[in-house]
Amino acid sequence: MAQVKRLAYIQIETEDVAAWTDFGREVLACEVVAGSNEAEARLRVDDRPWRIHLSRGARNDIVVLGLEVDNLADLEAIHRRLEAAGHAVRVGTPEACKARGVQALRCFDDPAGLAVELCCGSLMRPQHPFHAPVAHGGFVTDGQGLGHVMLVVENVAEVHDFYCRLLGFVTSDYVSTADYGGRKGDFVFMRCNERHHSLAIGYLPIGRRLGHLMLQVREFDDVGRALDRVHRHGAKQTRALGRHINDRMFSFYVQSPSGAQIEYGWGGLEVDEDSHEVRTYDVTSAWGHQHLNT
Repeated sequence: MAQVKRLAYIQIETEDVAAWTDFGREVLACEVVAGSNEAEARLRVDDRPWRIHLSRGARNDIVVLGLEVDNLADLEAIHRRLEAAGHAVRVGTPEACKARGVQALRCFDDPAGLAVELCCGSLMRPQHPFHAPVAHGGFVTDGQGLGHVMLVVENVAEVHDFYCRLLGFVTSDYVSTADYGGRKGDFVFMRCNERHHSLAIGYLPIGRRLGHLMLQVREFDDVGRALDRVHRHGAKQTRALGRHINDRMFSFYVQSPSGAQIEYGWGGLEVDEDSHEVRTYDVTSAWGHQHLNT
């Protein structure tokens, strides 16, 4: 069955593009690609033209989730599957494809109302390799995509079914009644490649769609160096260092200028399809990740 293979990109609307750009460069070690005006910017983490698009607006939230398939045949197969299930699909214009650096594009909404873009044929620029603005060993992307996103939705079962049945995601596991800073939440974790999850969904009363974006680094020490930069630049760390119980990610969390959290991690689990068992956990972390109020 044709299926999504990786998280390609996300688009975030923020009231302060300049602050987000500075945060991306100075704290996250992303390479900044200036937009056509001060109302937009793009962030790189690898040899793709960009992975995070920032645009000025009042929503302070994710506005587009970009997903990638391997080829045009898979793109068209999923297009037909979506329409057969009653979902409206729009074909991306040549201008939209060029702006995203992709060969082809399909646009639709998920059951929670989030705009989703499905693409293939992503542009690579090895002649313009990723240059981190600080000493950095690079990010884990390649076949695993940008990282993962945790999306806040109210209709969890419907959204879970949509991504698995129509887009080909596979359930990795569940976290049930876990403590999220004094709030309870039930979450589903889904994968589309060997990364334990590229998408997690669940409900928390936080007033935004994007719970967090995870960026995974190649070198263990880059987590510590990033934490130093968080404190040096006055960013707000929201969760302490810890290791998640399901994907084994060693990480911390920091608040972005638009309010969503960024998980900065190393050592995430790569699933062995022959031996993986779907499990339910009642805590998020094996240790650490305490919520910080400072």
